[in-house]
Amino acid sequence: ELIKRINAPHESDNVSLLLGENPTPLKKMEVTKKILAEAGIPAQVVHGIQLQHLRRDVPLVHWVQVFEKGVWHSFDPETGAKNISDDLLLWWRGLSPLVQIEKGTKVQTKISVSVSKEDALVGVALNPQIANSVLVRFSLLNLPIDAQAVYRVLLMVPVGAFLLVILRNMIGIRTFGTFMPVLIALAFRETQLIWGIALFCIVVGLGLSIRFYLEELKLLLVPRLAAVLIVVLLLMTGLSIITHNLGLERGLSVALFPMVIITMTIERMSIVWEERGPAESLRQAFGSLVVAVLTFVTMNQTYVEHLIFIFPELLLVLLAGIILLGRYSGYRLLELRRFRALTTGDE
Repeated sequence: ELIKRINAPHESDNVSLLLGENPTPLKKMEVTKKILAEAGIPAQVVHGIQLQHLRRDVPLVHWVQVFEKGVWHSFDPETGAKNISDDLLLWWRGLSPLVQIEKGTKVQTKISVSVSKEDALVGVALNPQIANSVLVRFSLLNLPIDAQAVYRVLLMVPVGAFLLVILRNMIGIRTFGTFMPVLIALAFRETQLIWGIALFCIVVGLGLSIRFYLEELKLLLVPRLAAVLIVVLLLMTGLSIITHNLGLERGLSVALFPMVIITMTIERMSIVWEERGPAESLRQAFGSLVVAVLTFVTMNQTYVEHLIFIFPELLLVLLAGIILLGRYSGYRLLELRRFRALTTGDE
């Protein structure tokens, strides 16, 4: 109740007097703590972070704890809710800042969080007999957390490339470009699958319609690509603003789409549309989207990410598989129906 009164939109004169002219969240928690102390109720301000699967810029979280019947109870400093999320990690207590600097200003702090499922390997690495091993010292686990987060994504790209080789060379799915579906699949990791498909279709569809208009201007290749790039960026910006006003925050992730890849996709799709017709253009666009979805599903597997990150030498196995597939020159799966007459002897 005290927290609700302090955070009320129209606080009383007493609350205004206690908070001062510019009440900050920390100031409100300090006042809450002092009022409880005057009432003989032990309280403290605590700070921490929210544990997440993977994030390189985690904000600090603050809340109030009250001691009652031998137990510290946590309260949200803004709503007064008693149930605090279980994934909050208490870091330090008191009103002192996380970092203090002397004879300097503008200190910046960045916190990275990552789920670690390699406790057993780390425990082995901490063994004095193994800690100085060359393999341990040059392991990815010794990198900073933010660097580990980058490599967890980068090391999944070869997995997507291997799947792309199978889908194109063995099954025969047609796509725009070679690695465009893999890059789109990486964007799906931020937008999630359903939103990613919707945003991709909207941006490509609108961009393609504007590309056809630019064709009437008879522009050269490079200026035309630059114009389409600007149009794609404007479309992304507009979608982000519209979805934000509609309360659909997932739409903000559209900015993570590779703009250059989408620009080249629109350009390639328009060329195929003019040379081979709309059916072939839409067929290749659908194939690209299917490959991107399958690649996303594969790259988003926790076990696959764990194995590739802990044992990056598995990339050599993928390399060997790609080399073997590169020697394959037989029928693709989707071509069996097309050449069925040759296999049955029918004319």
